[in-house]
Amino acid sequence: MFSREKYILLTVLLALMLVGCAKTDIPDPRGLGPAPRYCADPVDVLSYLEGIPYQGDAAVNRDGEFTFFAQPEIFLKKPGLNCSGFTVAASRYYFNRNYNLADVTLDRLADSGPDSPYGQDWDFGYDLVLNVTEGLKRRAVLPFGETAVIEDNNGMTLRGFELSDRTAWADVISQMTPGHVYLFSMSKPIKFKNYKVLHYHVGVIVPDESGHIWLCHATRKSGVNKVDISNQANLEPIIKANPDSDLGVRKILIIEAPLLCYRNSGR
Repeated sequence: MFSREKYILLTVLLALMLVGCAKTDIPDPRGLGPAPRYCADPVDVLSYLEGIPYQGDAAVNRDGEFTFFAQPEIFLKKPGLNCSGFTVAASRYYFNRNYNLADVTLDRLADSGPDSPYGQDWDFGYDLVLNVTEGLKRRAVLPFGETAVIEDNNGMTLRGFELSDRTAWADVISQMTPGHVYLFSMSKPIKFKNYKVLHYHVGVIVPDESGHIWLCHATRKSGVNKVDISNQANLEPIIKANPDSDLGVRKILIIEAPLLCYRNSGR
């Protein structure tokens, strides 16, 4: 059960995020040109951010400055994002919330701080995708009729499905519909100091009205890039880049949330 302090933290986070449910002026990120506006095609948001180079720990703050999660007082001279920074930047447009970086990195269950028995920030990606969707009508998208109550779980118990399971992927992809965005957190077993599991990579998946399913993330080699996984052959490089190990299987947790504004063009 949550402690009173955890409830207070989540209540504050929710209040801050609900402010963003009204139409919010999100500053254009420096050096990228005019950004997609309210109710833009969700794939246009991906195209706008696509090609930004990978930069470790880099994000866009609520003023449009490229900076670092851990050192927000430092500003980058050129655009750069890591996977978390990209996910937050895209989510600002999908949910019309001008997130504060400190809010999206909140340790939700107070279980991943410096003295965590599982290692510091072991569930960073898990916390991030849930923090940016806090207060929305969301669900964990699981294969084969499985369900899970997010509030009854944590980053150890709710990891999704095996990343290398093509059949599970096919079932999950079949559940994806336009008008929603799907945030994901990849996790893997790890044996380092106290670490047992690490939520190490995040990104977004966006279905369009033409039947394409765009997985977009920031990777070290390619920066922000997207691929259409409606063709499952395009999943193979992602699976190959995230192999299972002797410690166990890698998994991917996918969280569905509704776009704040969605215009069905009828195409």
